[in-house]
Amino acid sequence: MTKAECFRLLGLPSSASEAEIRKQYKKMALRLHPDVNPDPLAHEAFIKLTKAVEIILNPDYKEEIITSRSSRKASTNESDEDRLERMRVAKMRYEQQKMQQAKDNDVYFKSLTSGMRWSIYKYIMRISVALSLAMTLEFFLPVHYETDVLKGSSKSLNSGILKSNITRIELENRGNYFVQNTPYAWMNCYPEVIIETTWFLHTPLKMITTDDVKRYRTHFDFHLGSIRFGLIIFFLIPLHPYLIRKKRVSFSFLYQFSFWGIGFVITYILLTQGRLIHLISFGFL
Repeated sequence: MTKAECFRLLGLPSSASEAEIRKQYKKMALRLHPDVNPDPLAHEAFIKLTKAVEIILNPDYKEEIITSRSSRKASTNESDEDRLERMRVAKMRYEQQKMQQAKDNDVYFKSLTSGMRWSIYKYIMRISVALSLAMTLEFFLPVHYETDVLKGSSKSLNSGILKSNITRIELENRGNYFVQNTPYAWMNCYPEVIIETTWFLHTPLKMITTDDVKRYRTHFDFHLGSIRFGLIIFFLIPLHPYLIRKKRVSFSFLYQFSFWGIGFVITYILLTQGRLIHLISFGFL
């Protein structure tokens, strides 16, 4: 062991004084001494630390280097006993690391599945499953019809989610929406429209208007109604971690995704356009 290695072991610069060296040695020895720390690795580290201090404080160390080098050349083969001891220490260190990792995983898993955070997650899961169930039932329940007034529209046409031409419109009560294949003829002449919405969440599905001859139906685009199938599956994701609860990477990923991602989506959906009231009243309000 060179003096530079000894100073690195002590965590001191090579210019450190003898008093600083002895102070640092005493500080580290209090943690590594066999009477304080029964760990075999700590005992080995204590011996190495003591040897390092002896080398630094020994003025005749250069001669010892020459002697040690010559003796090292004379005996280059490691004895079987030393090799077995080194393997035993390495195996012990590996087992300790495995135990520590398992302990850390247990603490992390327990932090996810207990306490206030787990209670919040269960609320998110229940609301999410309720939304999925409600959106599924909406396919079989009757729809609501609400009256509104068309205040304006944009004549720019784009490709929508359902691969149709869409138009941006502004409704007096509901605000801005995108609708498909809108006939411009009645926009100014017949501003009163009927909005067809789902039962529970009152999600707009179609806009209906009539002129003197014909009734027009146009679908809403870029809205919850156009991605209902995906949302039904999306809101079932929190159910998986709740039912499985195993120490896996997939559990941790889906848990965090549900807690933060789906939790945010649920909050946004329920707190906009009065959907929370609609859901609580089972669609009657």
